[in-house]
Amino acid sequence: MQLKLRVILNVKEDVLRDIITVSDISLIEFNKILFNVFGFETQEISTFFLTNDNWEQLDEIKIFKIDENDDIMDNTPISNFLNLKNDKIIYVYDFLNYWTFFIEVYDIQEDIKMDKKYEILNSIGDVPKDPPSNIFGTNDDLDETNLDDNLQY
Repeated sequence: MQLKLRVILNVKEDVLRDIITVSDISLIEFNKILFNVFGFETQEISTFFLTNDNWEQLDEIKIFKIDENDDIMDNTPISNFLNLKNDKIIYVYDFLNYWTFFIEVYDIQEDIKMDKKYEILNSIGDVPKDPPSNIFGTNDDLDETNLDDNLQY
């Protein structure tokens, strides 16, 4: 089975890739595919999040185990999480810059012979040189000298 996935980078300008991939690749392999498809120059730590239909983050699938209950990318096939049309997952690449991608299955193909593990079907936009900014919603204009004046007691 092959999955057709739309991968949208969460930035102001449209940046997306439509990818077809075999459903039995591991999440760690898919992580490398995303890294290559979007042209990142260095491999950074990343993670996947299960999500609901409203793109709310649910359980995390980490690149390595931190505690015994963690799901990890290692040998887990992508089809454990993406196997039906409209299934969604969030991918976060590089925790210092927080590149966030929304991934959705838009079609499923049966019995298509693929020579490679993936293929880019459509590519729109370029990844910006600068990573997303102000991801934590901080107010850079806040006058730090008057912080006590802004506190509510």
